[in-house]
Amino acid sequence: MHDPKMQLLLAVTAALCVIMLAARIFGRLATRIGQPAVVGEMVSGIVLGPTVLGALAPDFSGYVFSTTVKPTLYVLAMLGLCLYMFLVGLEHEYHPGSRREKALPVVLATAGIVVPLLVGAGTAWYIADDYRPSGVSLSLFMLFVGGALSLTAFPMLARALQERDMMHTAFGGVAVRAAAIDDAAAWCILAVVSALFVHGSILASWATIVPAVLFMGAAFLLLPRLFRAPMEKAVREGRIGDQLFVALLGTVLAAGWFSDYIGIYSVFGGFVCGVALPRVPGFAPLLNLRLMQVVRCVFLPVFFAFSGLNTDLTGALNGTYLWTLGVLFVAGFASKFLSSLTVLRSFRWGRGESVAMGGLMNARGLMILIFINIGLSLGLIDKELFSILVMIAVLTTALAMPLYRLHFTPGREEDARRAWTAKRLPSAPQPATASAGPAPASGVRSPAEDLTGARSAA
Repeated sequence: MHDPKMQLLLAVTAALCVIMLAARIFGRLATRIGQPAVVGEMVSGIVLGPTVLGALAPDFSGYVFSTTVKPTLYVLAMLGLCLYMFLVGLEHEYHPGSRREKALPVVLATAGIVVPLLVGAGTAWYIADDYRPSGVSLSLFMLFVGGALSLTAFPMLARALQERDMMHTAFGGVAVRAAAIDDAAAWCILAVVSALFVHGSILASWATIVPAVLFMGAAFLLLPRLFRAPMEKAVREGRIGDQLFVALLGTVLAAGWFSDYIGIYSVFGGFVCGVALPRVPGFAPLLNLRLMQVVRCVFLPVFFAFSGLNTDLTGALNGTYLWTLGVLFVAGFASKFLSSLTVLRSFRWGRGESVAMGGLMNARGLMILIFINIGLSLGLIDKELFSILVMIAVLTTALAMPLYRLHFTPGREEDARRAWTAKRLPSAPQPATASAGPAPASGVRSPAEDLTGARSAA
């Protein structure tokens, strides 16, 4: 009845409808039980995969997510991730302060990367006989698994703090800066792992590493010069014109193409572009107004669904699977939690605040899914370990806010806001309106807001 192209269009359209509906439903359900929307959206991807939909309605699943549809979903997901990571990179900001204020996030992030990386690598060595794919060296397998467990989801963490009006506090500032450093380091680890896997050694990886370094240098040198004036003009006019919008999108997609071409994946190119753009106050909300809603409502659910299609938990009740899940969960959670606790206690933070920070630093969310999807596509891990790491992403992210709430009751959050206001304002009496920090400039959710914002968007 229909030619092959029309059949593909019908199938992809049906898949997108199912994906967006499921993400919305599960995201809303998650917020109803006090979880970030990203937890529900991650679960929706698993439900659409072979674990639930494929088992209960195999014919429907086979049509909507057929082998001809999956490549299209992959392309949409990776393009969306490139744009998303660009917006995430644009959110990274430098916040000056005292020497101690500058040092703490760096120390916290370093400990939160190094300790889980080492513990995760040791755990990977322990499970390597059962899960290391043939053709992947032991050292590379250990580095990849350790890198995955060292992640913290900067966008989700920032959004959670914004929802609770905790960004403009000492706690919020340290958490967001540490998570931003952690994310940047994670993409560097991923770039190194990708180059090593493709080329076999550091010396042989020059064809990837040298172009990547040159690309980063060119981005930080050229993008501020090219875009500062147009961005400032856009802020003055209160809108982003088509010419600037197309120039930004073209730059990001070109960067994604180049980083894909040299073997480190488009998410890295998008992220570097975002970080390299000049910091023009008021520009990020304008760009989010044009771009973020489509990325959040269409592209990210496609990515969650694509991850879910590769996640098969039908055999999850066997002893080997549960043991590996437990070992990796304990290694990932405990290493992040204890390293954060130790650093903050050494900086004389209270036990409750330190526990809350340890919980938030374990929120891996979307970032670990991006990381392990790339690992799966490269062949660094197999589908069984991928499924286990998806469950690690869901479990550690789901634990973040309950641990935060153990200490930060609404009263303590208000005390933290007042302490920050008292520290920043002069001694003279100030208007009461200054106490809660600035409101969002445009009401548009930023990448730091998008993953857990169903409650405020509803």
